[in-house]
Amino acid sequence: MVRRPQDVYLPEPHPTRRQGDIVLAPSSVLWAPERVPAPAAVPPPPTHIGEPVFSLAAQVPPGAPYVLGVHETRWSPAIIVSHDCDLEKDFNERVHALLAEGMELEDARRRASDDPALDPLVVVAPLLTYDDVPVAHRQGIRQAQRIGYFPLPPLPGAGDAEYLVDLGRVATVDYLLFRAKLASLTHEAAGVLRYKLSEAYASRDLSVILELEALVGETIAHVEALPKSAKKTALALRLVTGDVVHLEIRRPREQLPSEITRTPPKS
Repeated sequence: MVRRPQDVYLPEPHPTRRQGDIVLAPSSVLWAPERVPAPAAVPPPPTHIGEPVFSLAAQVPPGAPYVLGVHETRWSPAIIVSHDCDLEKDFNERVHALLAEGMELEDARRRASDDPALDPLVVVAPLLTYDDVPVAHRQGIRQAQRIGYFPLPPLPGAGDAEYLVDLGRVATVDYLLFRAKLASLTHEAAGVLRYKLSEAYASRDLSVILELEALVGETIAHVEALPKSAKKTALALRLVTGDVVHLEIRRPREQLPSEITRTPPKS
């Protein structure tokens, strides 16, 4: 399932933030102190990319009815899992407000892009190596069969190490903490990421599809898009038996005429 890097990553990263972008950023997990002991002093910084650092969230007085836990912070490549709409929601609203005031589109786009207060928070998940997961899980992850994981080939220009994304380790990060963009997924690979996110967090919707396939006893052989409106598309899922299942989906945000993105469309 893990394909060649050129099949998964764009030749050049997106100029602005997009779902499926891979950035250098911190991420964190909050552990119970009974599970992960924390150092009493402030820990030293990591010595290499991907090394976790543990610190106590706060000194809690004895008998307190709460536990703040132990922070694990990891500085590593991380993949953006926030939806594109969420990444530019404030931006889009600001641009429309500036347009309503009479500003030209490109000036409004530039003004909103320069405001760091817009859309500050991004949900990311760190890239891990296969050494970070049990041996028994590795083959299933590589084949994209294990729920909650997304396999990735080596990053461009970063050696031969394969990576995986544990979707149980998502963290909310201020984008000002990002230090570099390493790669961006292709449209097709980003679609697989969205499927894996749906598989992990929206099992009810996926279970309907699985139940339909189990009902007819066949798998989907072909997908045909049937445009209905500016915002919606009907999908005809043709089974190997010749039967057809119709689904209705919304178009990607960048194709909606009322939406404005930070990156101007290519002429």
